[in-house]
Amino acid sequence: MLSVDVNVAYRVATSKDIDVLLQLVEEFHKFEKLRFDPVLDRVSLQQFLNSPTLGRIWLIYDRKQVIGYAAVTFSYSIEFRGIGACLDELYLRKAYRGQGLGSKTLKFVEEACQSLGISAIALVVHHDNDRAKQVYQKVGYDDRGYQLMTKTIG
Repeated sequence: MLSVDVNVAYRVATSKDIDVLLQLVEEFHKFEKLRFDPVLDRVSLQQFLNSPTLGRIWLIYDRKQVIGYAAVTFSYSIEFRGIGACLDELYLRKAYRGQGLGSKTLKFVEEACQSLGISAIALVVHHDNDRAKQVYQKVGYDDRGYQLMTKTIG
């Protein structure tokens, strides 16, 4: 892969960023083969952005160009004795992958969460996404032996 000279920066997304976020979410969902609905996903993003107690989305920039995003949701964990976070989505555009930006972004998210009083971050990675698992393990995430199970009820 061609090396890209990147000067990465992060900014908390606001409702003014809805259009660029929706585009990034669509790209991520296509990449991960997830359902995307421009109307429902816009409403979901808007609700999230208007409710800071739910979490944060950070836009990832290279100079003035948006190259991805990291979305973190908040919850309470008895196991971890306080407010926890889940890295719900992390997406970098194709030209920026394999440059160490995923690791750098994970470190940024960790520091941002610590500053918010969060002591644990969880994430979900597809069982056959070995590349992502290697990145996560490299920065300290470990497999605790849990299996995510989901039931859609609405």
